[in-house]
Amino acid sequence: MGRRRGNHEGSLRRRGGTWEGAIMLSGRRYYVYAPTRAECRQKLLALLERHRRGQLTPPQRLTLQDFAERWLEGCRGRVRPKTLQTYQDAMRALLPVLGKMRLDRLSSWHVHEALERLRRDGRGTRFLQLAYGALSACLGEAVRLGLLGANPVTQAPRPRHERQEGGDWSLQDMKNFLRTCMEDTRPLAILLGFLLLTGLRPGEALGLRWEDVDLRSATLAVKRNLIWAGSTWHIGKPKTKAGERVVALPASAVALLRRLPRNSVHLFWAEKPPSTKQLSQAMRGLCEKAGVPPKPVRFLRRAHVSSLVASGADLKSLQKRMGHSHVSTTLNIYAYPITEMDKKVAELVDRALGA
Repeated sequence: MGRRRGNHEGSLRRRGGTWEGAIMLSGRRYYVYAPTRAECRQKLLALLERHRRGQLTPPQRLTLQDFAERWLEGCRGRVRPKTLQTYQDAMRALLPVLGKMRLDRLSSWHVHEALERLRRDGRGTRFLQLAYGALSACLGEAVRLGLLGANPVTQAPRPRHERQEGGDWSLQDMKNFLRTCMEDTRPLAILLGFLLLTGLRPGEALGLRWEDVDLRSATLAVKRNLIWAGSTWHIGKPKTKAGERVVALPASAVALLRRLPRNSVHLFWAEKPPSTKQLSQAMRGLCEKAGVPPKPVRFLRRAHVSSLVASGADLKSLQKRMGHSHVSTTLNIYAYPITEMDKKVAELVDRALGA
């Protein structure tokens, strides 16, 4: 015969692949969810303890869909356009799964299951990370407004972004691609070759004006960043203070710039900057013509780092040239080429000291 429950102990029941706990406190019913019965009971006990301390937020009938729409509207003008676009894309994927749930009934288990569903639907690991961050920001605002007692996203495991380390271009691939760009007269081809030679982000290069470039001293100053948010483009400052930097230009980059017309304010466009789709199409065509493995436009920055590593550049120089605030950022993003650099250093030690 089952044990009779005590006062304020709540109830537990299985619902599909998860457990639901319910408890009545001060005339209101609260719910918790967990993958196992034991975890669900622990959550009920934690809920009861918060009630005793006066820290429990009364349940709301507000759904995640209702709150997320208001939150996104509040983000407009408060966050960078690209960040807002990321939030909107993430919520567009998450709300069909979680949107109808009441805000106060969301649990870390629901968050985990929603992200797993997106993964099974073919979403990449980077998108899952961005969705996790967007939902955390949304529910963090609900906590600050007193609509939630705690943010369930912080208790869910954060998706790991699995970078594709293999398949880098060889130095010969880079030379072939650069030669193809230099033989092409289109501004987009000149831009893509310029990205390989300088390591600039595409938005930084598109934000360049002729007043930022000194061809005699072979330098340029990065002062702006152009971003596309949906079908709208914006020009703002670089993301961090370290992004505002002076970059030395190799002679081949100067030669490319001298081929551009100087009848507009910006280097690579006049009335309207190229869209990300136009850049991707140009990149695909140039890769095919050069006979190199196809890569996205952002890969050119990584290829630039690889070429510097092959030439023996030190980490501090890489950090400054890439516009990173900390060396750790450079290490995290470009771990693979830097590891290859360290292998070359080990080989030098073997040559010098090896028996």
